[in-house]
Amino acid sequence: MRHTADPARLRVFLCFAGDDRPRAKQFERDLCDHGVDTFLDEQSIAAAENLVLAINRALTQADYFVLLWSRHAVDRQSVELEWTAALLRELEERRPFLFVVRLDETPMPLLLAPRKYLDAFGSLDAVAARLTANWHQPAAEHHSAEDCPTIAVCVRNRALSVAHSISVPAQATGRQLENVVRSALALPDLVTKFNGKIGMRFYYSLNSDGEPVPDEPLTALGIVDGATIDLMVQVEQFGPAGSSPRSAYRAGESKVLSPEAVRVLVNVAFGHLMVALSPDPTQHRRRGSAPGP
Repeated sequence: MRHTADPARLRVFLCFAGDDRPRAKQFERDLCDHGVDTFLDEQSIAAAENLVLAINRALTQADYFVLLWSRHAVDRQSVELEWTAALLRELEERRPFLFVVRLDETPMPLLLAPRKYLDAFGSLDAVAARLTANWHQPAAEHHSAEDCPTIAVCVRNRALSVAHSISVPAQATGRQLENVVRSALALPDLVTKFNGKIGMRFYYSLNSDGEPVPDEPLTALGIVDGATIDLMVQVEQFGPAGSSPRSAYRAGESKVLSPEAVRVLVNVAFGHLMVALSPDPTQHRRRGSAPGP
């Protein structure tokens, strides 16, 4: 992020795919002309800095986040990680933070589809002017927290011994809640080892009070602030000996793969959600954790 002597200048994080770098650099220049400093990945990082820490710091210090969306950004892990982090910050702070600028007509991710966006199929400068005009409005003219309230729900899975609090828009539907949960918890669909020779596929759904959460408004479903949602995890194991039918994940259960292989794969998939995974997964039950969803 290019810092200037004027602390009043806004700071904006630009998120984009590598193939869109020429347009991102043009957009950076346009924003600069409108009095905005930007963070543009390695261009804004000193040679000796740690890349991940620098990006994390820039996300934390930014006043706003702009996602430049195009066909090049689809399935780019770095792009996805950045915009999901920005979305979580927006939900936590309950204010507009994440803005989307489309560079082409590629459909946006489902989680972002309902969001307002600006098209930059032609002039990027016109988009920069509109954004900065909005950002420089007095705070009272921006949407207040009451305009988009959020609720916090506890998402848990007993078999994995994990539980996390997640913020979601109060007006969200069941399907949007599932998308927020998957993004916030970074839930993988597949993990493999040994060049794909063994692995596990994962499938997810949400339950509330023992029933699947339908795609209806959370308020109509009685899911309110402080509600507990069960994350249902199904898994298929595969290896040289074949594959297993899809079934609910249970700690210590091994059908096709060895218990050690299952432990390693589960740790790869969900280790970021757990304080630690016991070398012997059956110990979870011996400590009194009943098998769960």
